Amino acid sequence: MPSPNQNHFIKDVASNPLNLMTEDLIGINQVPKQLQNRVHVSTVWRWTNRGIKGVQLETIKLGGKTLTSQQALGRFIKRTHG
Repeated sequence: MPSPNQNHFIKDVASNPLNLMTEDLIGINQVPKQLQNRVHVSTVWRWTNRGIKGVQLETIKLGGKTLTSQQALGRFIKRTHG
C-alpha cells in the first residue's frame, strides 16, 4: 500500500510558510508604507486574520513577530483585486 503524502494539507506552493521564508520579509507594520500609506496597519491585521473574499495575507511568526513578504503582498492584491 503506498504511503500517503505527508504534505497533503498544503493547498498551493505560495501558502507554504517555508516558501515565505525565501522571500523579501517585511513586518506587518511596514505594509502601509509599501502601499504608500493608503491603508492603516489595523487593515493589514484584518487581512491576515479575516482576509478578503476568502483570501488571507500570508504571514509567518518569527521571533515573536508577525511577518509577511513583498511577494505575498503582491499575490494577495492580485487575488483580491485581479
